[in-house]
Amino acid sequence: MHAARFPRLRKSLDLCSCAKALHSKKTMEEGLVASSASFLQIFFKGCLNMLFLCLLLSFAACYVLIPPVIALAWRIGAVDVPMDWRRMHYQSIPRAGGIAIFAAFALSCRVFGFGDSFLISTLCGGALMLAVGLADDIFCLPAFFKLLFQVAAAVAAVLGSGAVEGRGTVWAVLWVVTLTNAHNFIDGLDGLFSGCAAIEGVSLGLALMLMGTGDLAVIPLLLSAACFAFRFFNRYPAQIFAGDCGSTTVGFLLGMLSLPLMGAGISWSSLSSLLIFAYPVTDLICAVVRRLMRGKNPFAADRAHLHHRLVAAGLTHPQCGGVLLLISAALGIVGVLMTAELYFVPASLSCLASALLLIRIRRFVADI
Repeated sequence: MHAARFPRLRKSLDLCSCAKALHSKKTMEEGLVASSASFLQIFFKGCLNMLFLCLLLSFAACYVLIPPVIALAWRIGAVDVPMDWRRMHYQSIPRAGGIAIFAAFALSCRVFGFGDSFLISTLCGGALMLAVGLADDIFCLPAFFKLLFQVAAAVAAVLGSGAVEGRGTVWAVLWVVTLTNAHNFIDGLDGLFSGCAAIEGVSLGLALMLMGTGDLAVIPLLLSAACFAFRFFNRYPAQIFAGDCGSTTVGFLLGMLSLPLMGAGISWSSLSSLLIFAYPVTDLICAVVRRLMRGKNPFAADRAHLHHRLVAAGLTHPQCGGVLLLISAALGIVGVLMTAELYFVPASLSCLASALLLIRIRRFVADI
């Protein structure tokens, strides 16, 4: 019996052949989808493993370097001696922790091949800030002299990075110098600076990930890992302080690493960076305005920062640090949400709640 002699049978065979072809095509497509899914799974798993190794190296390097840095600080005289009324500790403590933080951060970046012009400019500027800060920790340099070096380092790093162009360069330099000094201002309580810097680095990394910046989003996380390792030795009671070589260097690095968020002008991403660093920037602005209104030098140290006031209100050092770190984390979450327009409503409500909380806290301690 031949199919040609029976049209219905021929038609059935043709339909059967088509069905087999479609099934074969569907099976092939499913195989391709499965292969693609498997490849993506392996790729992302590899990326996560690489990220974990990066963070582990930065953390471990800083942790291992702290003991020899403590010995070095005693040897070269980089020691904080409580000789005035504004100190919140009662014994001499070495203050060169920035050496370990910067060395661990730079090493982890180098080992894993992060070496474009943006990062190289950032690291060179950070190395200059480390040198000037260490000199200040040993010899107590004049504030204006340090500011000149900060501006010079920021100008060189911003121009070399290529992150911003034109008129945005001036604002970028101002932003980097502001964060450099803002982190120096909050470094007055055990564990506060290192904890805030770690939180800000994580928030900045997440915001950059949402922007789709790729490897650049990993770099702030490396800095956070180093700061987190340092905090094990810096929390109350501190065994070592970051010193100017730590607070100004980390502030400088965070300022440079946040430039991709600021580079697009007034946008959700630029607002995101303002929120992530809202606590140290607010403290800096309040301190400068307060001193100017009292006819004092804006660089003259005092004991009227928010952490000083909270301790004077009756909080212990760990409690005060915990409150301020929670505020920093809340602002960081709002900043990350602000990066994506999809989360505008929850981010706006969270921003309003954070602002009211800060105002409430400042009113609570205003008369202390």
